[in-house]
Amino acid sequence: MDKNSDLLDRIQAQYADLRKSEKVVADYLRRHSTDKLQQSITEFAKTLGVSDATVSRFSRALGYSGYPDLKLALAEASGGVDRNSVVNIPSELDRNDPLITLSAKLSVLLSNSILGTQKLLDEQLLEQCVGELRTCDQVVLIGVGGAAAICMEAAHLFTKAGVDAKSYDDGYNQIVAAANIRKNNLMIGISHTGTTADVGNALTLARKNGASTIAITSEPHSLVGKSAARTLLTWNSNTPSVPLYGDFLEGRMSQLFLINMLYVGLIFGSDDSHTQQLKATAEALEAYYRYDRG
Repeated sequence: MDKNSDLLDRIQAQYADLRKSEKVVADYLRRHSTDKLQQSITEFAKTLGVSDATVSRFSRALGYSGYPDLKLALAEASGGVDRNSVVNIPSELDRNDPLITLSAKLSVLLSNSILGTQKLLDEQLLEQCVGELRTCDQVVLIGVGGAAAICMEAAHLFTKAGVDAKSYDDGYNQIVAAANIRKNNLMIGISHTGTTADVGNALTLARKNGASTIAITSEPHSLVGKSAARTLLTWNSNTPSVPLYGDFLEGRMSQLFLINMLYVGLIFGSDDSHTQQLKATAEALEAYYRYDRG
């Protein structure tokens, strides 16, 4: 059975059980089952006059892990994933391009991901997140795979500025950390798709225990997005994305941008203590390397 028929069969099998708003999505996809779905979840929902949550529920009702998985199915069915494409790598990058051409294209794509994420920022929400970072006793960062690397970078930055920051990259330790977290602590969970169950479960437990929680994800209505008290959104491109199949390049850049934004907000806060601590760290490192060379 081809991908296109599989999608239509799924819709047919579930149609009677769908909500009225979800049937709007189903009817649209029936009419456009051979088209590649180019829009983000927010843009697609707006086009149909439904909510992001409706699109997410519809995707899961059909057996997909979420909207990105549904987009991938449509892309494959319409021939949108061709021989020059690699899953999770922007379709604008062609394997036949010279390296210098690839570098030019990639620089534009990564720059666009940062600009797209910046446009999604809510000023009040960003201030609240930075405020919690400034006043918390400890920051716990959680993520798996590529997101775990972003968590490690964040812990490194925050620690140099005098924040007690820890990073955990596996579900066991993430739950242990959430179980022992305190009310004046902050947990930040990172997941591009928002479907990482370990991260979502840890955020839920930390929130239940009274800690502040922030999610960084491209899907606000995903498990991770809904588990945190506050959610910072990253830009989501039209690139078909498959969890566990490499990293989503633009997603990682967007996550790092938000971490750097939180760091800059911390350093430029009204309290000068973090700036002084960063200076003290630099002086200690300078003395360490001077001694090492001597």
